[in-house]
Amino acid sequence: MSERGVLLDLRPLRESAPFRRVFIARTISIFGIGMLMVGVPIQMYALTESSFMVGLVAAVEGGASIGGMVVGGILADKYDRKTLILFARTVSGLTFVGLALNAMLENPSTVAIFVLAVVNGLIGSISIAALFAVIPSLIPKDQLVGVGALNVLSARAGAVISPALGGLLIAATSVAWNYWVAAAGTVITIVLLSGLPSMMPPVHDHESGHGEPPVSVTGFIFGHRVVGGVMAVGVIAMLGSGVLVLVPGFVDERFTGDSRAVGMLYAAGAIGAVLATVTSGWLGRLAHPGRVLMTALVAAFAVQALVGLATGLVVAVLLLVVVGAVTSVQEVLRYSIIQTHTPTALLGRVNGLWAAQEVAGLSVGALIAGAFGAAFLPSTAVVVYSLTLGGVALLSTVVLGSLRRVTGGTPDLQTPDLETELEKEHR
Repeated sequence: MSERGVLLDLRPLRESAPFRRVFIARTISIFGIGMLMVGVPIQMYALTESSFMVGLVAAVEGGASIGGMVVGGILADKYDRKTLILFARTVSGLTFVGLALNAMLENPSTVAIFVLAVVNGLIGSISIAALFAVIPSLIPKDQLVGVGALNVLSARAGAVISPALGGLLIAATSVAWNYWVAAAGTVITIVLLSGLPSMMPPVHDHESGHGEPPVSVTGFIFGHRVVGGVMAVGVIAMLGSGVLVLVPGFVDERFTGDSRAVGMLYAAGAIGAVLATVTSGWLGRLAHPGRVLMTALVAAFAVQALVGLATGLVVAVLLLVVVGAVTSVQEVLRYSIIQTHTPTALLGRVNGLWAAQEVAGLSVGALIAGAFGAAFLPSTAVVVYSLTLGGVALLSTVVLGSLRRVTGGTPDLQTPDLETELEKEHR
């Protein structure tokens, strides 16, 4: 697949052996997380017969993951990123082993499930920011769009396939085997990542003037209009994903509560994402990626609003496929813009905050969309919620002028004078 073509840019995988290790390890990790996401709820409900307990363990683990991403970003800018990644993956693997051993007991402990899920969320998530931070040092900057597309593709494919595999494995064997397989996958990721070179973050030498000066990450994000704009756009996009909580009610209203329809609508976005990423080669050649990003943000909400008006299942599914595709275009562009506009010394913290805000935005979006669902019929709630966020997205295109004007070049921010770069952003 040529980098000049329309198809996915595979140069990062072809040309960088270290990146191949990271990509394969991350993909295996995604599958392990997916199996955990299906295993823990099934086991918790079997033990307690309480949906509240299922929701509680998911919420607690999610909160721990957000904290782990933020902490991981801070640590990734201070310590050897390879060491952090290996430590986090090792602890994550041990939690899988703990869950497996607990599941094999005659009376499994629900407290142990909570503790191990929290530890996995907190420590395991440390590796996320560190992995993102090392990638720009492994490949040329003109291949970052391809990396973003590969990341989205593996995440979406894993989100669809791994829960299904976990469910089949549990049905055929037991939930303990689900955890053992996830643990075995973690061992493979550790072996792969052990082959990476040591990757210390850059250190600023005040006397020689080399390296990057210490800068507050919040000061950088709020001072850098492009990176700050991407963060804001990411929050808006993730809030929109909360509309998925309205799908069961929407199906009950329009399609007589057919569970098959619920599954099709949930899968539609992932299908659209896969289609968009395998045809993402053109994104690396955009002259104005900021404009495309903002346009895709507004378009996603406009199409999403049409879903609420759909009276046929096929139409609703096709519309959500489009939403998934357009949303993936946003994800790829957000990733590449952040990586190319963030100095190396801040990559860990910025990526940690970026990952955390996306997870938090999704959770908050689910709560807000649920409130809309309580106030309106499900179909009306889909329309009103989508149009409301569409209005916010339109406003952001006006307010975030610096992001809208971003060009396809890759600015070199790896300079000693970061304050000068920040000053330019304010002008």
